[in-house]
Amino acid sequence: MRKIIIILFVIFLSVGMLFSQEVSLKEQALSEFRKEHYNEAISLLEKAVVQTPQDADLYYYLGWFNHYRAYDSRPLTGYDYAYSTRIFGYLDKALEINPNYGDAKYFYGAECSGNAFLAMQNYDADKLRHFYKLAFDKGAYPPWLVEFGRNFLTGCDRDAIVFTGGNLDFDICTYLQLVEKKRQDITVIPLGNLDRPWYVLFLKRGLENCVRSVKINLTEQQIMDIHPFKWRATDVAINISRRDCAIYNLPENSKFVWNVRPDLTSERMHTKMEGEEAKPRTYLSPQRAVLLQIIENNMGERPIYFSIFADPSFYGGLETNFQNCGLVSRLIPVVAEKESAAYDVTKLEALFNMKNLENYNTIKTQDLPRVSGVVMYGYSLTLRNLADIYRKSGKTKELEQLSELYTKWLKIGFNPDYEESVSEGLKR
Repeated sequence: MRKIIIILFVIFLSVGMLFSQEVSLKEQALSEFRKEHYNEAISLLEKAVVQTPQDADLYYYLGWFNHYRAYDSRPLTGYDYAYSTRIFGYLDKALEINPNYGDAKYFYGAECSGNAFLAMQNYDADKLRHFYKLAFDKGAYPPWLVEFGRNFLTGCDRDAIVFTGGNLDFDICTYLQLVEKKRQDITVIPLGNLDRPWYVLFLKRGLENCVRSVKINLTEQQIMDIHPFKWRATDVAINISRRDCAIYNLPENSKFVWNVRPDLTSERMHTKMEGEEAKPRTYLSPQRAVLLQIIENNMGERPIYFSIFADPSFYGGLETNFQNCGLVSRLIPVVAEKESAAYDVTKLEALFNMKNLENYNTIKTQDLPRVSGVVMYGYSLTLRNLADIYRKSGKTKELEQLSELYTKWLKIGFNPDYEESVSEGLKR
């Protein structure tokens, strides 16, 4: 009996040590990743997955960390499609073990997006469509996100240019345009990519039946030479369309004046003229310089919109001229608050139609934790804005209907505390 007890003790001890080591390796890997030691983190995960081959988390982290090393750190020496194939393999394994692994689906979409941008560089329409279709097939664009993308694009007028915040809005809109052939009249541009000369050139050229070109009055040589430009806050006068002049009762040939502020600063002190006090050197970043160029060349001809999900630092002070249209805001030639033009109520009301929210409840069963909450917040924020408009104008009946719509279509128990706070706010 004593021998049996000793043997069992040794077995349990060995299993416990292995389990402890596996957890330790995973935690070490996460710690190394936080310190931006990507190679070390990946090496630890590769050891951990040998010990615990059925842990979906390990494959997910291997996919995520390898993706990050390739796209979000400095350039990865030796990168090629074989590396990307390995990332897909890790994420496929995570989804094989756990088919509902939302974060793994998200990064599958992100890896497809990375490959899609390589296809853009090569002007390869077939590969571009292939990777967005692949992301959809793997569950990276569930029904609630596809519905969100349609609602996002519907907020834009015909022939618009819309600047997006990141993967969330850019990728789903691009999928809809390339694969489902929706709203191909719109040019969708991720703000964060405007500092890449090849992408600016791609926008200038466009891609037939895929991406509508944008007027950019720079030569290809100028585009490829884009860099930080010496800059101090300067007013730039921009043409306004006849339509906007009529809407806002502005004289013909009126200009929209944008006070363009520098967004980069160095530690170097600089004087522009003799006798002037030295100040830190300031610059216009490539991103803001290109944004200025696109707005300057297109505002008089095409409506321009910005995603409400972008980091405000990208807006460059333009937000004072934003008219909210739901999930996007239109750039208008007057200060929105002063002209009582902060909201396009018709578009806000059109958004909150039950046919636009039929798939929202699938967020509970097909959750993508990295973006689900953002979409939920975007809808709720816009709904509360509309509620405030009704409240201020005494539209009690419309406010009650809005509250009922929220309860039926958006209050689904995904985030009960937040949903209850929104619901209570609609009643006050």
